[in-house]
Amino acid sequence: MTPTTSADFDRAYRAPFTFWGDPRIPPELTALSRKNAPATSLELGCGVGRFSRHLARLGIRATGVDFSAVAIAKAQRRAKDDPHPPDFRVGDVTRLDDLTGPYAMAFDVGCFHCLDATGQRRYAAEVFRLLAPGATHLVWALDAAPSGSHLAPAVVAATFAPRFTLVEARPSRRRLARSHWYWLARNAD
Repeated sequence: MTPTTSADFDRAYRAPFTFWGDPRIPPELTALSRKNAPATSLELGCGVGRFSRHLARLGIRATGVDFSAVAIAKAQRRAKDDPHPPDFRVGDVTRLDDLTGPYAMAFDVGCFHCLDATGQRRYAAEVFRLLAPGATHLVWALDAAPSGSHLAPAVVAATFAPRFTLVEARPSRRRLARSHWYWLARNAD
């Protein structure tokens, strides 16, 4: 059963291994971080922080948010000896009131598809508020989402419109599941 609440995710992150974990750094994320040499990044649904730590090692001031306090505690412990640890925070990606931007890039590898349609719209509004104009938000999402919705490029484009323009949608088999990578450009205010 796929976790859906913060309590479900807390229980899952207490286990030594999560079934959805994939330790590989996505090449799409590395390419985005090198393309524009962003100074700051925001990761939504960061889990134990592997991807934000990767960006911090590249010299990017990284912030990671997850609604699992257990995941954030693990992320903080793992990064405590890093030269430039990310700023890991417990938070709801649909209400990030304690964060201020602008961030030069944002990304999400597996969070967006866990939200229902209302949550996805709130998420898009928060990413818009926190990203700099012209910045890219990279999303990896399952086509058949755990939330029960079917995500396709047209659905993702409509959810983020008119605040973002879908620049590219690329089919993927990450975690052997039918999915897509989405590159969304934040429009001007």
